[in-house]
Amino acid sequence: MDIRCHCPDLTTEEFAELDLKEFDLSGRTFYTSKTPMVSHFPMNPEIKIEKTLKEIKNKGFQAVSPFFIIFEDGLLAGRIMVEIEPPSAKDNNIRTPGNLKLLGKAFTGPKFLVPKALKQFDGYLMSKKVLTTEFFFWYHSCKNCEKEKGSRTVILGRVR
Repeated sequence: MDIRCHCPDLTTEEFAELDLKEFDLSGRTFYTSKTPMVSHFPMNPEIKIEKTLKEIKNKGFQAVSPFFIIFEDGLLAGRIMVEIEPPSAKDNNIRTPGNLKLLGKAFTGPKFLVPKALKQFDGYLMSKKVLTTEFFFWYHSCKNCEKEKGSRTVILGRVR
C-alpha cells in the first residue's frame, strides 16, 4: 500500500502555538474506527489513516479538508477519528460529540517518549485542578516527514 502524507502543514512557530491551546470539538462530526494501540501509540497509523479515508470515501462521506485526524487513547485499542462533513445518512461509525473540549500540549520528541509526555501533561492538568481520563493524540509528523521536521505530536486532554 502506497502511504501518502496527511500531516498538517504547520511551521515550527505555528506548531508551538498549539501548546496549551483549547480546542472545542463540540458538534463537529467524526468518522471513527477502532485501532490497535501500544504504549499510547496506534500501530501503523499511516496505514490506518489511509484505510479509514478510503472507507469514508467508499461510504459516500466527505472528509473535511485540510484533514483533521486524531487518535483516541486506549490501553490496547483506541479509535481513529477523522472529521467529516455532516452526512445525511446514518452510520454506526459516525460520532458527533455534544460537549468535547480539549486542551493541547505540543510535544516534539520521539514517539516512544509520548507516554512520558502524556504523564507529565496529566500531572500539569492535575496541578491546575483539571481532571481528565480521556486523551487524544494529533500526530503532525508521519514516517515520511519526521526526517524533515522531526517528530511532532499534540496530546489533547478532555477538560470539563
